[in-house]
Amino acid sequence: MGLAAVSSLSILTGIAAVLVWGGISFLLLLVLVTALICAVYMKYIIRVFEEEPLLLPPRLEAPSDAEDVRVPTSDGLWLQGAWLCARTPESHGVVIFCHGFKMDRWAALAYCDSLRDVGLDVFTFDFRNHGDSDALEGYRPMQWVTEYEVRDVLAAIQHARARQQDRGLPERFLLMGVSRGGGAALVAASREPSVSVLITDGAFPTHSMQLHFMLRWVGIFANIPTIYRRIPKWYYGLLCTIARWVTAWRNRCWFPSIERAARKLQVRFWLCIHGGEDSYIPPEVARALCARANCPHEFWLVPDARHNEAHRLAPDEYVSKLREVASRMFAEEEVPLSERAR
Repeated sequence: MGLAAVSSLSILTGIAAVLVWGGISFLLLLVLVTALICAVYMKYIIRVFEEEPLLLPPRLEAPSDAEDVRVPTSDGLWLQGAWLCARTPESHGVVIFCHGFKMDRWAALAYCDSLRDVGLDVFTFDFRNHGDSDALEGYRPMQWVTEYEVRDVLAAIQHARARQQDRGLPERFLLMGVSRGGGAALVAASREPSVSVLITDGAFPTHSMQLHFMLRWVGIFANIPTIYRRIPKWYYGLLCTIARWVTAWRNRCWFPSIERAARKLQVRFWLCIHGGEDSYIPPEVARALCARANCPHEFWLVPDARHNEAHRLAPDEYVSKLREVASRMFAEEEVPLSERAR
């Protein structure tokens, strides 16, 4: 080997060593700085994440034709559910409804009861620690989707599938969720291939919303503009992740990635409904979540509607949209839902 080659190799080795030690030094510095920030500010980050919004959902009365059922979960709880049969001679599929945070199963009456008029049964249930379902000891539900809510949705799907099989009815399932229930439905649909169509109203991603709140409130808790404005966005995301880990550990739960679930969706169609004046979930955050989907999808923004209010602000269009999307449960060669209901 010539002198020039040896010299070049030595230079490359030296550069590699500098890069390696530089990277190690950067990581050590990053860990140290993060530990200091967590020691001072993590309690505020967690407080913002765990603070519950002021929600006063309306309570609806149980209809006289509801059939009460109890649904077992994979971890030994029982969920209270109800079947609302189609108002047509035959049933052509099932809508599984997932209510929002602090709601109960009867919220389905306000959102998807109209689908019973076109031949679909509605199965609605109370999430754990809500309504008449069992409460999991040591678990405090929040507005964020955890694996517990996803587990409940999967139990509801399994129950609906077993019922349809026992009665020899079509195993066609439309999964609909509102707010937190929409996120839980989204994650469940990404794991359960029997779901043909997904409809969410006011659904939101956990990480993106947490990051949104952090960027919105960081100036209040860290009153040093020249510093916090120069911190890269990815680093705020890292702090959000650490805060979720701490909350998950304290609450004995886990937060699934809503964003990752959106990318994995394989349903025939996803209708993502959102209010143009939603003060809880900015429309741009919901739109970005919907844009992650690789399956056919539509983002329907309802002007002037606040969180979960699209069905009140545009009732006729809301019903029309739901019925149109529900028809996508059927293969192209099958008779459309609108004709089946005649």
